[in-house]
Amino acid sequence: MRKIAALYLLAAVSCYAAPSPCHNEESLAEYNGYRILKVEIMDPIGFIAPWASQSKTLKSGLKLKENELFSFNSYNQDVLFLSSSLRSEFTSVRQPLKLSFATGQLEDCDPTARTLRVAYPIFSSVVPFRTVPSIEQQTNEAQRPSTTGATRAAANPLQASPLVGYDPTRGAWGGLDFAYTIGNTHLKGKSEISEDSRNEYLEFGGKAGAVDKFWNAAAWAGTIEYIDMPAGAADFREAMVTGRFSAATGELTNSHVIFRYGIDLEGGHQQSGGTFETAHLPPNSSYGSLKSYVGVTGRPANRAFSASYGLQLGSTFSSGIPVFIKHLVDLGYNTSLPIPPRKPTGDREGFTGPIRGGVHRSLMIDTRLSGGLIQNFAGVPLADRFFGGNVARPLVQDDAWSIQNDAYIRSIPANQLGALTGARTGGTRFYSANLTVSFTAWGMPLLPKDLADASKGVDCSKHTAEEQEQFPCVLNFAFETAALTLANSAKIKDPDYIRQSAQVPVKATELGKKLVELAAKLSEIAPPPLEGSEFAASLKKFKSTLLQARGAATLITRSPDPQVVDQLASTHLPALAGLEKDLAVGLQKNSQADLATQVGDLVNEANSLGKEMEAADTFPEDKFIDQAWKTLAPGHRAIDVFLHDLNIYSVAPVVMFDVARVWPVQEGVRFGVGPGLQLSLANANFTLGYAVNPQHIGREDTGAIYLKLDVTSMF
Repeated sequence: MRKIAALYLLAAVSCYAAPSPCHNEESLAEYNGYRILKVEIMDPIGFIAPWASQSKTLKSGLKLKENELFSFNSYNQDVLFLSSSLRSEFTSVRQPLKLSFATGQLEDCDPTARTLRVAYPIFSSVVPFRTVPSIEQQTNEAQRPSTTGATRAAANPLQASPLVGYDPTRGAWGGLDFAYTIGNTHLKGKSEISEDSRNEYLEFGGKAGAVDKFWNAAAWAGTIEYIDMPAGAADFREAMVTGRFSAATGELTNSHVIFRYGIDLEGGHQQSGGTFETAHLPPNSSYGSLKSYVGVTGRPANRAFSASYGLQLGSTFSSGIPVFIKHLVDLGYNTSLPIPPRKPTGDREGFTGPIRGGVHRSLMIDTRLSGGLIQNFAGVPLADRFFGGNVARPLVQDDAWSIQNDAYIRSIPANQLGALTGARTGGTRFYSANLTVSFTAWGMPLLPKDLADASKGVDCSKHTAEEQEQFPCVLNFAFETAALTLANSAKIKDPDYIRQSAQVPVKATELGKKLVELAAKLSEIAPPPLEGSEFAASLKKFKSTLLQARGAATLITRSPDPQVVDQLASTHLPALAGLEKDLAVGLQKNSQADLATQVGDLVNEANSLGKEMEAADTFPEDKFIDQAWKTLAPGHRAIDVFLHDLNIYSVAPVVMFDVARVWPVQEGVRFGVGPGLQLSLANANFTLGYAVNPQHIGREDTGAIYLKLDVTSMF
């Protein structure tokens, strides 16, 4: 269904602002032998990812070449070649909405010089992006270089990127991040190694289909993880094997609210060590825990929010050591405020002008509030205690959903905030609050200036040809057509509709017989009318319309398609009745009044059968239309962002502010504040900043470098 929607949408886009096509599009074979002046492949929005353009590669596979003669058969083969080439990419691209489109058109046909140009409008979705990332999609990569943005947007099933960096806790480190995807399953891993730390992770997982009343989407994974990490004067080591299952409902409201839940079972071995004998480090032991988590996320308009709760029950299986209980709460909110202000286009609202041709500027506000509590602290391994710092620690390793497992503060190195709290290492409670504000100052918009300028003053509610040909109106027509097509496809599969419409093919069979009988009556016209006469013209139109009606009736006998039924009953048969009047006049002049009466009776009977068939096909369509617009909503929102918010690149100054505390700790509340700069390239946002530690204690640094990469999806 989504491919059908894409065809209508992109057909409209590709036709926008195109040179006038040749007039005789109904019989392109008549252009056989014309000399081809130029052959071009046109991707109407290819400027979004010019580095990923396929035009040169695809053009080499075309049969039609410049300065050669046009062939209608070769033209059709080229369109099929382009379509199959674009569709073949879908096996390796992991996107929830996959769009492809390919067609052809002839332009600038000159019958005198016998020359023309051949154009092939194409589209294939390649680069996903969004300007307002939903919170569960964000990937915090503090102290990591921004090396993975292009890799994660690639279509290759194997993705790998090197990792290097430095932070005061681990020193200089390096590693590798990789993922391999086949269908609904994946294998991914990560390895980071420094002189005194190791972090290795391997996961095999996949996706499960929707289960009614339980989840719309689900994922499972089995993982192996090893951690060796400093924590102040101590260090902890943990080797674990885990099994994880998480699920989510579909979007439940117009604010795109999704409920999520999951469970994670893990077991392994933990060790701890350090230089402080007074730290009372937990002894080495086996380890196991059960983690469960629930939450809700949403994306109303140009905002996103999340609220999550995590519960962990764990044990070291040591005699006399109680089971520890950990509670986590994680809240997030971000928004993008267009400057000047703009109300986002609703999922069923039409696009309109004007569209700004300059840099799209926005004020971005990103906030997060987290807190945690541990009960029965004596049984908590070192790795599960609260330390705090500038590396985000998630409760579970789930890329689609992040629940903060520690105090996050960008001005203090990782695992340092609660590293030594009196006589023990690690805290029992924490809270942290983070605020990041940025403003787009420079950039280049994705939408070309000529398309933006053409939208000025456009009112798509008007029905003038000039208004309806403008870019926003062309998009509206494409979405409306796609919605009707999707609704029709869902309707013909509905059990209630199938039962009600059982009489439609029966009526269509009767109608087909009447139309065959009508065609036989036309063969009785004698003598044949003179070519070019008014009677001959009437007869030709009547036969043409009759042929269309017979074809539609034949299709309906095989499958009662509502669109074909409507076209037959509302267009072909009434047109046949109108033409019958002119034909009757000609027959009477041709001394065949009896035949005119017989033809008229057959046309009336055919119209009656058409109305009966239409009545049997009448069925409430609102629920199908609503579902169709929900299916198209991701693409509709993406186009709205594309028109009004996105830039090819943008640069934004950033201000950061953090508050955090870990208990018990004598230093009290800690703060972090600092400037930064964000560079956005389509789907990747790179943020570099420095968070100042205004109350650094002892040997603490005056602050820390902050580096973050967000890779987000448009759909």
